[in-house]
Amino acid sequence: MGQSGTATLGVALVGTGLAARMHATALRLVPEVRLLGNLGTTPEKSRGFAAENGVPRAYRDLEELLLDPEVQIVHLCTPPHTHPELTDRLAAAGKNVLVDKPLARTVGEARGMQAFCRNRGVMLGGLFQHRFIPLCASVKQAVEQGRLGRLHLVDCYVKWWRQEAYYRGSSWRARPETEGGGALINQAIHSIDLLQWIAGPVVEVTGRTATAVHAIGTEDVGVAILRTAEGALGVIEGSTATYPGFPERLELHGSRGTVILDEGRRQVQWYLEGESPRVDEAGTRQGNASDPGAVSPEAHAAAFTDFVRAVRDGHQPAVDGAEATKALEIVEAIYRSSAAGGLPLSLPLGV
Repeated sequence: MGQSGTATLGVALVGTGLAARMHATALRLVPEVRLLGNLGTTPEKSRGFAAENGVPRAYRDLEELLLDPEVQIVHLCTPPHTHPELTDRLAAAGKNVLVDKPLARTVGEARGMQAFCRNRGVMLGGLFQHRFIPLCASVKQAVEQGRLGRLHLVDCYVKWWRQEAYYRGSSWRARPETEGGGALINQAIHSIDLLQWIAGPVVEVTGRTATAVHAIGTEDVGVAILRTAEGALGVIEGSTATYPGFPERLELHGSRGTVILDEGRRQVQWYLEGESPRVDEAGTRQGNASDPGAVSPEAHAAAFTDFVRAVRDGHQPAVDGAEATKALEIVEAIYRSSAAGGLPLSLPLGV
C-alpha cells in the first residue's frame, strides 16, 4: 500500500463484506495507493473491518469520509441499490469513484451516475477485473487480428452453485429492489462483459429467466440468444443452481478456427486454421464456481492500478462508467425480454 519515495493516492473503502475484504487484499499489491480508511454501516463495523484488515482509519459516518482531504479515490463495495446516491455524494465532494460490479441496478441509474461524475469533473470506473487477466486479453487480441476469421457463434456459460445460506445470510442479495436481479447481474456479469468486450457489441437479445432451486425473489437461471453487430449469433447461460458448480467459459467460433476461454481454469484452448492445437495456462485457478470467496487478487490489483493511473495522469480508465454499463445493458435486456415473454429486444436500450 505504497512504497517509500513513491507518490501515492489515498483510497477509502465503503463496505465491510466479502467484496471489501477482496479490495483490501488486492490494494496491498498496488504501490501507487495508500488504503487510508473504511466506512461500514455502523461505526462498530468500520472499526472491526479496520482492525482486521490493517486499515488506519475507521470513519464514523459518510460525512467524515467526505471531509477527509487525503482521500482521492473511493471504492464502493456496497449493494447495488446504494451506488447512485453514494456516487452522487462522493462526486460532489470531489472524490473519484470506483464501483464494484454491477455499476447499478439499471442502465438508467448507471447513466445517471456517469452524469454525476462528469458534471463534477471526477472519474467513475467499474470493476470488471477479468479484462486484466492476460489470457483474456490474448483472446481479444487474436479476434482483433482476425486470427479466428469472421465470428459466427459466440457463447458464454456460467454454471455455478450457491447454497441457500449464501442467500439467507444476506439482507440484499437476490432482491429486485436492492440487487436488481440474481444470477445474471451478480455472478454471470463478468463473463457477459468479457463476451461483449471480445466479440461485441451485442445488438439484439432474446431472454428467459427462472427461479428453479432457491427460495429467492430473482432468477437463479437465465438464458439468452444474442446477435452481435458483426452478425454472430450466440447464447448466454447463467446460473447459481447447477450443483456442484462448474468453471465459467467462453466459446468463440469463427471461419478460421475456435478459441475456448476457460476463465475458471485460467486456460485457453486454441484451434486455429494452419496452426497446431495448443493450450495456454497461466495464473491461479479460480474456485468461485461454488465458493464466492475463492478469488485470486492479481486481476483486481491490475484493475485498481489502471484506475489509479488514470486519476493520477488525467486520462480515462480502461473501464469507465460507459464501459461498465455495457454488460449491465445486456443483463437488463434479458430481464426485459423475459418479462415480455421472450420478445427480442434491440440494444442500446431506451430508459
